[in-house]
Amino acid sequence: MTDKLLTIDELAEALGGVGRASIYRHIKALPGFPQLVKVGAATRFRQSDVQAFIRGDTSTSGEAQ
Repeated sequence: MTDKLLTIDELAEALGGVGRASIYRHIKALPGFPQLVKVGAATRFRQSDVQAFIRGDTSTSGEAQ
């Protein structure tokens, strides 16, 4: 199964309307926060990492596939 890649806007919506700047701060500061995935020049986030973060399961975030 392929993991869907979310845009930063989709991530912000999934997290309840968090701003872009806050997302980039959280990437650096919050352990377990979904890490970005570069696809060419685009920045994406793995949907499974986002769902795990929302559930509070931070053990899988940023895990290499």
